[in-house]
Amino acid sequence: MTDKLKFFSQEWCDAALEAANANDAMYAGFKDPATFTNKMEFGVLGQGDVASHLEFKEGRIISWTPRTFDESELWLIINGSFETWQSAAAGEEEGGRLLMKGQIKFAKGPMSAAIENAGAINNFLRTWGQIPTDWDV
Repeated sequence: MTDKLKFFSQEWCDAALEAANANDAMYAGFKDPATFTNKMEFGVLGQGDVASHLEFKEGRIISWTPRTFDESELWLIINGSFETWQSAAAGEEEGGRLLMKGQIKFAKGPMSAAIENAGAINNFLRTWGQIPTDWDV
């Protein structure tokens, strides 16, 4: 028996939502948090069934679940390997650097969103490291 939560399971998403919303650095990293209201997907490259959907309202996450929304509702779809997400969660490398190295890929949405909100993205991904995670999905 393990205390770790399966990556992107509902239990993991619930814990990550709480951690991310408690991260003031994430909120401060948005270009304009009051207008950051979007639906997004974070997925795992080569594992099409491993993804989570987030809904932000004014810079705070109001919903984080396994895949829920229709693709047409999503503003951004962002993918990375398990290793990439682990590295970002551990704070070994910032999300922006991983994006520039091609390890995080935008499948849908404006790349400018990552540039304008780099501080938020980096701090958001670091909160994943606060969740005891079972990466073997």
